Amino acid sequence: MVKSVAPSSSIEEYLENIYRLQERDGVARTKKLAEMMNVTLGTITNTIESLERRRFVKHLPYKGVRLTKEGEKIAIDVIRRHRLVERLLTDILRMEWSRVHEVACKLEHGFTEELVMLIGKSLGYPKTCPHGNPIPTRKGSMVNAKS
Repeated sequence: MVKSVAPSSSIEEYLENIYRLQERDGVARTKKLAEMMNVTLGTITNTIESLERRRFVKHLPYKGVRLTKEGEKIAIDVIRRHRLVERLLTDILRMEWSRVHEVACKLEHGFTEELVMLIGKSLGYPKTCPHGNPIPTRKGSMVNAKS
């Protein structure tokens, strides 16, 4: 049995941002993704080709990029880690609210599933991040932010 290699933090960032654009616009346009990631269109093209080879995205010529089920699963997991880390930073470590997003972006890729589960348990399984966005469940579904 061949074991798949876990995606790098860079790949996770691309998948997370593709997810955000896809949720907002229905598809991630390469120009918007380049702006969001602060890279050139050439870099985006090369990265998308790599992501497509790994079956994380499907490139739709002249339309943009959409995540595959596997790509979406990874993106939602990154969002879950990010939002729980934000809660840890604000609720436990009392970090300034204005800084938590930037710091969480740096930390989210290094947290194991076990650590994320412990953070969730320690915080009483919060439903939203400090900004009010829903925290995905371990199984990848979004909880109702109003609950």
